[in-house]
Amino acid sequence: MKVPKYYYTTRDLLMMAALAALGGIASTYINFIGDFFQSFLGFAGTTQWAAGLHVLWLVLAVGLTRKQGAGTITGILKGAVELFSGNTHGLLIVLVDLVAGLLVDLGSLPFRKKDHWLTYCVAGGLAAASNIFVFQVFAALPADILTYGVIGLIALVAFISGVIFAGILGSALMAALRRSGVVRGQPVQPMGRVSLSVLLISSLLLGGGLFGYLKSGGAGAEGLMISGAVSQPAVFDSDASSVKKQVVKIDQSGASVSYRGYSLRSVLQEIGLDPDYDMVLLLASDGYTFFISSQELENNPQIIFQELGERKNRSYNIIGPESKKAWVNGVVEIRVVKSTPLLIEISEKQVPFTAVDWVQEMDSTGLDVGFGYKKYQGVPLILVLESTDQALTGSEVMFSNGDGTKFSLALAQIRDDDAIRIFIVLDGGTLSYALANLNGEVYLTWLDRIWVP
Repeated sequence: MKVPKYYYTTRDLLMMAALAALGGIASTYINFIGDFFQSFLGFAGTTQWAAGLHVLWLVLAVGLTRKQGAGTITGILKGAVELFSGNTHGLLIVLVDLVAGLLVDLGSLPFRKKDHWLTYCVAGGLAAASNIFVFQVFAALPADILTYGVIGLIALVAFISGVIFAGILGSALMAALRRSGVVRGQPVQPMGRVSLSVLLISSLLLGGGLFGYLKSGGAGAEGLMISGAVSQPAVFDSDASSVKKQVVKIDQSGASVSYRGYSLRSVLQEIGLDPDYDMVLLLASDGYTFFISSQELENNPQIIFQELGERKNRSYNIIGPESKKAWVNGVVEIRVVKSTPLLIEISEKQVPFTAVDWVQEMDSTGLDVGFGYKKYQGVPLILVLESTDQALTGSEVMFSNGDGTKFSLALAQIRDDDAIRIFIVLDGGTLSYALANLNGEVYLTWLDRIWVP
C-alpha cells in the first residue's frame, strides 16, 4: 500500500507551531523594549526599530521548513497566540500577522534563489513595514497631508528593521543551525500551483473577512450616546451642537501630528456634567472599554473625538488622552461615572482604592462577571497593596462582597502572579469591582472589601 505524501510533514507543522508560539509570546516583551527606547529617544520611528523581531519567526519558519506557504501559516498561528494571550489589539493583531506572513512568502517569489540572505532581507523588510499600514487603516485620520510623510518615514524604519533582524539575523541563525547539524540542509520545495492557489485564496478570504469584520465593528450608530452622570442622556448631534470642530497638534514619536475633531470636555459641559463625576468611560462597538479621569479631561484640552462617515456608516474615534489605551476607535457610548471607592485594610489602617487613580496601569481582558462575556480593565492587585505603604506581614489576603461571601488568596501567590487583578465593572449604570485573573478566571464579584489579617 502506497503511503500518501503530504506537502507539510508532521515535523513541519510542529516547527511552525513552535515558532508561532515563541513569536507570539516574544512579541509582548519586544513591545516593552520598543516602548523603553521610545521613552528616552522620542523621535519618529523609535518604536519600530524592533519591528523585524516580530517577523523573524515567520522568516525562520520558511527557512527551517524549506517550504513556501510556511510564513503565512505561521503568521496566522502567531496572531492566534497573541490574540488568546490578551493582546490589546484584539482580532486586529491576527490580521497584522496574517499580512506579514503573506508578504514573507510573496516577497521571495521573484527570486530564483529562495534560500539566500537577500531574499530573506526583502521578504523580512516588507513584512515588518506592513504593520504600519495595516494599523493605519484602522487608526484616527490626521488632519494634514504632511503627516503621511511621517508615516512613510516610520514605515521605512520598520523596513530597515526587517532587513536587519528578520533578513540578515534570520539568515545567520539558519546557517548556524545547519552547520551545527541541528537542521538538515535541503533544497527549497516550491508549492504546487493548485496548493499555492488554495493557500493564497484562503488567506485572502480570511484577511478580507477579518478586515470587513473589524471595519464593520468600528462603525458606530448614527449618533454618539452620552449617558451617566449628566443632566440627561443625550445623543451628540454635530449639526445641533454649538461646539465647533477644532484642530489639535499632538506629539507622536517626536513628530507633531494634527487632528481635527470636537472637544470632548466642551461637548460634555454643553450637555451638563455632574460636578462630582470622577471618570469618563469610553465604550467601543467591539466591547473594548477604557477610562479617562476627570482630572485629565479638565486639564488636557487635546482630548477630542473625530466624527467619520455619515448616517449608519458614522463612527467616532477618541484622540489625545495620555494613555494610548484610551485612544478608542469605534466609540458608541460615552458614560460619565461617579465611582465608589473600594475599602482596603492593612495593619488596621484603611486605604480607599479608587479606580480613577489607576487608569494608566490598567489592562483589559475578557471576563464573565454576570453580564455575559465582555472586556474589562484590571489593575494588578500586588501593585495596589504595595501602594498603601503598609507592611504586608500576613500570609494571606481576604476578600468579601456585599452578599457576605468571603474568599482568600495566599500573599505569596499574589506576589508571584500580577495577572491577579482588581477589575472595574460598569454594567447597568453601576460601578462595581471584581477579583479575577487575566486568564479569565473570576474569583469574586461585587467586591467591597480587601483586608490582610
